[in-house]
Amino acid sequence: MGSKVVSTKLTEEEYGKLVGLCSASGFTVSKLLKRAILERMNEEASIVRTPSPEPTTQKEPTVVQTKVKNTNQSADRFQYY
Repeated sequence: MGSKVVSTKLTEEEYGKLVGLCSASGFTVSKLLKRAILERMNEEASIVRTPSPEPTTQKEPTVVQTKVKNTNQSADRFQYY
């Protein structure tokens, strides 16, 4: 099984920071990038994926009409559930 090459483009500033990081950590650019990629893949693999919930639709309120008798008059009242 052969190896594959992965490449990207960096600005001069980004590349300088990468080389500085490699120098400080004792890794070559290749080894540091490989390590970072593998660590990230392992993090992703360990995340338990839960399916996103189905979108819920909001039900229209149920309207119940009731009559309430006051001493002076009858009044219609509406209750929402």
